[in-house]
Amino acid sequence: MGRIEEINGRAVVPGDTICVIEEFLPGPWTYVDGGAIKAAITGNVYVDITTRTVGVRPTVKLFEVPMRGGYVYGYVVMVKDEFAIIKIVSNTHGTKYASTFTGLLHVSQSSDKFIKNLYDVVRVGDIVKAKVLNDAPPFNLTLKEPRLGVILAFCGICGSRLTRLSTDTLKCPSCSNIEKRKVSIDYGNLKGL
Repeated sequence: MGRIEEINGRAVVPGDTICVIEEFLPGPWTYVDGGAIKAAITGNVYVDITTRTVGVRPTVKLFEVPMRGGYVYGYVVMVKDEFAIIKIVSNTHGTKYASTFTGLLHVSQSSDKFIKNLYDVVRVGDIVKAKVLNDAPPFNLTLKEPRLGVILAFCGICGSRLTRLSTDTLKCPSCSNIEKRKVSIDYGNLKGL
C-alpha cells in the first residue's frame, strides 16, 4: 500500500516518470517509455486499484477538438457538385470550440439516397448537424442519419428563415419559394449551438 500512497495525488508534468510498467498498467494521459509509465499532460496522478491502472487527471484546460464518432454543428461556407466545406463551430453537447475547424462533406456521405450534386443537400449559409468520421483536420463529415442534415436554412430569394415541409423540402413563409435540402428531423432545434 505504501507505493500507492506515494504516487497517488502527486503533481506531474509531461515526461515525469510515474512508476514502472510492472507496478501498474498505463491509464488516461500516460504513455510507456522504456518500461516506465510517464505523464503525457500536466496534472495529478491517480491510481485505480480495481483495474491496476495509473493515470493523470489534467489540471490544465484541454483544447477541445471534434472527435471521430462525435456530432457537431457547422456553417456551410462553400458548395461544389461533389463536396461542401463546413466550418465546425461546436459539438452537440454545447461545447463551442476555441477556433473553427474545417469539415468536408463528400456527396457520397450526404444522404442514403442517390444525390446528383450537393446543391440539393446543402447551400452556403445553412447550419448543419453532422457526424465526424476521422480524427484529424480536415474532418470528414456525414449526414447519413435521420437526425443529421440541415437544422437551419434561409431563403435564397428573400433571406427569410425557411420552414420544413418534408425530409428534403423547405418553404419560405414570405415569398413561398421552395428549396431542396437534406433536412434533419431536428430542423429548427438550435439547442446546444
